[in-house]
Amino acid sequence: MSAIACLLVLGIVLTNTSLALAAPDQRRFSLAYFDLDLTYPMNGKPGETITIAVTATAKKDCEVQDLSVEFFAYSGSGDPRSIGSASVVKQTNVVSGNSFQKSTALTIPADAPRSFLMAIASETVRTYTYTYSYYYVYPYWWWYNASRYWWWHPVYYGYRSYLDTVDKETGPLTYILATTPEYTQLKADYDKLTSEYNKLSSDQAALNTRYNRLNDEYQRLLVERENLTQELALTRIFLYCLAVAVAVVAVVLYLQKRGHIVVTLRRQSKA
Repeated sequence: MSAIACLLVLGIVLTNTSLALAAPDQRRFSLAYFDLDLTYPMNGKPGETITIAVTATAKKDCEVQDLSVEFFAYSGSGDPRSIGSASVVKQTNVVSGNSFQKSTALTIPADAPRSFLMAIASETVRTYTYTYSYYYVYPYWWWYNASRYWWWHPVYYGYRSYLDTVDKETGPLTYILATTPEYTQLKADYDKLTSEYNKLSSDQAALNTRYNRLNDEYQRLLVERENLTQELALTRIFLYCLAVAVAVVAVVLYLQKRGHIVVTLRRQSKA
């Protein structure tokens, strides 16, 4: 029973652990000019391909030079390594409220340790500033009261300058369900107990078959015993009667020999 109980507990633990738990989750990256909502599986296994959807919403008017998300997975030594990226939009003028969608498929490295898949959302945005000014040129004159006055003539002009703004944000996404030494040991114990349970189940089935056969044999022997008991009772009665008859005959012969009784055999006459 203890082995079966352990097997059930291990089965529950491993089931809860290995549930693909691929239920979707969501995380928001809030940058200076964009909000990026990423939808991704909550968990994934090494070697598995997952899909991540990106929805970007503009918060301000701007000119997007580049808006993208890069994905990283940790190596066994703990160093991050790029496993893919999603370019959402680039070289585009947007106004507040514009929305863009992008999805990408990523394969989790087979040797990835138990850790989170990481994402870096980045935007490069260009904004413009307009400046207006003027300068004077000459000659500009007219006659006033027969006097000649010289005037500077203003010339107006404007120019545009721009500023590139870069903003980034890092956050965890899918949790990688890689095996650990504890999980490996637990899985080995589970497989061992499963094998023992199957063997015990087979032995129990064989014992049940043998029990049923012996029970049938027992019931047959009970019937035979009942029959023999009845036969023995009848035989005992017969022997008792025989013993009584023999005793009676012996007594009669003894008395006859002593002359106490006379036995006369008479032939019955025919009518």
